[in-house]
Amino acid sequence: MNAPERAERQVSMNHFDLHCDTLGRCLSGRKSILHNDYSLSVERGLLFDKWVQTFAVFVDDDHRGAKAHQRFLAQVGKLKQAMAESDRIVPYDKDNIREGVCNAILAVENGIALGGKLERIAEFAELGVRILTLVWNGENELGGGFESETGLTDFGRKAVRELEKHKIIIDVSHLSRMGFWDLCEVAERPFIASHSNCFEICPHQRNLDDLQIKEIIRRGGLIGLNFFPVFINGESDASFQELRRHIRHIIALGGEDCIAVGSDFDGAAMPTVLSSVEKIPDWHKNLCKHFDDAFVEKITFGNAERFFRENL
Repeated sequence: MNAPERAERQVSMNHFDLHCDTLGRCLSGRKSILHNDYSLSVERGLLFDKWVQTFAVFVDDDHRGAKAHQRFLAQVGKLKQAMAESDRIVPYDKDNIREGVCNAILAVENGIALGGKLERIAEFAELGVRILTLVWNGENELGGGFESETGLTDFGRKAVRELEKHKIIIDVSHLSRMGFWDLCEVAERPFIASHSNCFEICPHQRNLDDLQIKEIIRRGGLIGLNFFPVFINGESDASFQELRRHIRHIIALGGEDCIAVGSDFDGAAMPTVLSSVEKIPDWHKNLCKHFDDAFVEKITFGNAERFFRENL
């Protein structure tokens, strides 16, 4: 292998993904996250030198109270089961990201999983939750999602303080515009948008407007690029070029150090060019044709690795 080939491999084979919904899909489909035919499985993702994968526990807005909490526990159990069955998936350790395995971060998508109880935040931290998306599309006890005009509730503000106390990273993807700015009044630590794109490029309410992007940048947060075509171009399919437009827009706003990956595998329809985890190296190689290697490493791994090392 010559020097240019080694350089390309070093960039293209490290991968840090802030969001997938594989846990919930495997629970519903009664399949393992180790082996399945969905967009992501552990066995098919073992093609990276270093791979950090966030597995989101998704609880939809129809679940409430004890039912929401049980849905959370069932998916946590799914992840723990995979770790017990295989040494190829291990808990993420910010000080020791292991090569040749899936370094797994546990997240919660929708604070409804708390069932309205602040004390469950300590339980979540004990179970290994490192990221919590405050809301989904509608409203819950914490506040309103993008389909709502509701901001954070009093309970939501208390939850933000408690989450920060336990060093659980707050995720603003899905949060309403009002909720975002309410959060900014309360949050003292950097937060992330784990799987959101740019509203200026694709005017979908799930995407971030320029003021929100600048605020995340100012606070030293992260923005994970979402592969869902509806959030890339508003269509049913999307190209690498169209995804690069979002990257360039964030760069233009000063966000070179906050761009990351938030695929949304198994949570949304994927574009043809990024239909599954096996396609990620193709995307990395495409990025290397348009950006220098050091910057590609930032997008695909380095920015997220630094953020979690500094904030967990």
